[in-house]
Amino acid sequence: MPTILDLPLHPLVVHAPIILVGLLVLGGIAYLLIPPLRQRIGWAVAALVLVTPASVFGGIMTGRQLADYNEPNGWSEPVSQHHDYAFWLLWTLVALVPVWFLFAGLDRGRRAAIARDGDKPAPAASEDGEAAPAGSSDPAAAGRKVVMFIVGLVALALLLLAAWWVFKTGHAGAEMTWGGLVR
Repeated sequence: MPTILDLPLHPLVVHAPIILVGLLVLGGIAYLLIPPLRQRIGWAVAALVLVTPASVFGGIMTGRQLADYNEPNGWSEPVSQHHDYAFWLLWTLVALVPVWFLFAGLDRGRRAAIARDGDKPAPAASEDGEAAPAGSSDPAAAGRKVVMFIVGLVALALLLLAAWWVFKTGHAGAEMTWGGLVR
């Protein structure tokens, strides 16, 4: 079992996923719901989408080693439940990766089309003096909005589910460690 200064590594490692999932959920919700922020926080959230599952995986591996050391004849029900919650968290975050990058790619295409259209000259006035409707160079604009809405809802659901699983996992671990000790 790996240790640092004669302490098991697992209690130290699990703090990274707790922080990273929280940052991912907050940053992800801001990215999804506040379009003007997307360009500023996009890379940070994308990095969190990739790093957070790795940190959860590290927590799972060190937790398995600690559980095998403490319970060599088989894990108790609370340890198994804690482990299962962590795996649900991991798979939720893994599912978020392609969904997130699909949404980000669609948003990048949307922003590129807006930038292209911004370079066009103003539409000419019609015979009655009103400006003609501006044409878009983006033939996929309407479809992209629909797909972005659906993919955004899926991403939001996965972010909220990740928040739930990190809470359940952490609570189960804290209950095993501190349950009955603190009054």
